[in-house]
Amino acid sequence: MASSDTEALSEISPNDREPGYESGSESGSGSDGHSAVADRRRFFALGASAAAGLAIGRQLQAQRPVGRPTPLPAGTSAGQDPSAQWKDPLLRLVRRVTMGLAPADVALARQLGYNGYLEYQLRPASMDDAALESTIASRLPMTQMTADLLRTADGGEVVAQLADAAWYRAAFAKAQLRERMIDFWTDHFTISINKVGFLKMADDREVIRPHALGKFSDLLRASAHSGAMLYYLDQNTSRTPTPNQNYAREIMELHTMGVDGGYTQTDVAELSRILTGWSMTNTGAFRFIRSYHDRNAKTFLGRSFPAMATTATDAQMQSEGDAAIDMLLQHPSTARYIAWKMARWLLAYEPPVSVVEATAATFTRTGGDIPSMIRTILASRNLLAAPAKYKRPFHYAVSALRALGTDTVSVQNIRSVRTRADQMGMPLFQWEQPNGYPDRIDWWSGLVITRWSYAQALSVQNSATATRVDSMLFRAPDNADGVVAQIGSRFFAGEMPVSLRTALLTYLKGGTYNDTRVRETLSLALSAQEFQWY
Repeated sequence: MASSDTEALSEISPNDREPGYESGSESGSGSDGHSAVADRRRFFALGASAAAGLAIGRQLQAQRPVGRPTPLPAGTSAGQDPSAQWKDPLLRLVRRVTMGLAPADVALARQLGYNGYLEYQLRPASMDDAALESTIASRLPMTQMTADLLRTADGGEVVAQLADAAWYRAAFAKAQLRERMIDFWTDHFTISINKVGFLKMADDREVIRPHALGKFSDLLRASAHSGAMLYYLDQNTSRTPTPNQNYAREIMELHTMGVDGGYTQTDVAELSRILTGWSMTNTGAFRFIRSYHDRNAKTFLGRSFPAMATTATDAQMQSEGDAAIDMLLQHPSTARYIAWKMARWLLAYEPPVSVVEATAATFTRTGGDIPSMIRTILASRNLLAAPAKYKRPFHYAVSALRALGTDTVSVQNIRSVRTRADQMGMPLFQWEQPNGYPDRIDWWSGLVITRWSYAQALSVQNSATATRVDSMLFRAPDNADGVVAQIGSRFFAGEMPVSLRTALLTYLKGGTYNDTRVRETLSLALSAQEFQWY
């Protein structure tokens, strides 16, 4: 083993090692089992070396979806930027606007061109995902239930079916950019399902999904009327004379202006008074409770809200909150903050100031039109200059499914795959604090071993009732060169580095060529550091 490989392995804690890799009990062991395991160790060491290159000190650690993290420095890769080998601007776009390269999307992008494919993805209503939605409705019937029915349903199963549905859509929807933005807005307007239960089902289908590629103003207002959000941030019980300030604080700090947006603690307190009475029914429908509302005079962001008479109507009292939300939408800090977050999500961990300013100007000019902002961010000149980003666990796991050529037929039940992926530390809808799963490389790059474990488990799936990975897709022609050529095409759209191609071929030709070894090679390709980026 090369010295650099040895050093890379030394970065891995003994507790991080996969038992299966150590035992030699997996297929392919036996007379050449030790050499096979050694080959894999060497191959994985290459990945570990890459992971070590990402490390920012020893702060990297597996993250759990609990608690607001201790702030770490904004992370960027300390190693070589993988995008240096991405020569095709069109493929850069497909990587950014989808949940992972797939042959059908690559072919369509080549047909439509850069701007044509971006415009196609920005108009999800023109895409036919009816078959996928029908499949979801049939296999996951709770996603179709009313709030009244969900309220008395098995809570654990509601959570599972919502997550399963999100996975099916992320992996197989034609509207891939919408799924990317749903992932983004789900974190921006984070609600922990562990607190709100079935209410999150309604929030997902009535707030996040319909507005993910619409107007930010519509999305914010819908969120402000979401029973799940009001319950999550304790707004539903906020009443005069001691209002709860949680929602008032987070709508400014996390949803609109940003923590440095220019508001004060007094503004938080005044907004909490303005919003008193904004509550919900026991099935999550918005309702205004007049007895909760503070009718005294208030001042928010410099604007005076006069005292109201006891004869004021419910609509008049509620309108104070509507007016305050309008002020937040029109505040320059909101344009800058949303522009920065979207540019960070779609372009780079540290987006150029010029891009953020241009996107903020688009926000202001269009009233927060999300597709218009995406056009500004993903202008080809911006994307060509952008470094690669590191896939978060959900993104990585779904991209692996897409790369392997699965579909709703071969994935009859996605749950076992999803729950295996959850071990990477990103179970959907379960981040407990309101700031959402981090969009930071330093947060996620310490989870390499769990990625390899997921890749190994996924590549051997061969169940007709759960998930079946068809290895024959990669055995055309049915030899080592054919398999690696298919990997290069399906996983990397032709942009697979020569070093990886050589490593895969060396492994495939180093033992008996059979289905087991092909699947092991698929696992290794999914584990390669080159597959971790987009």
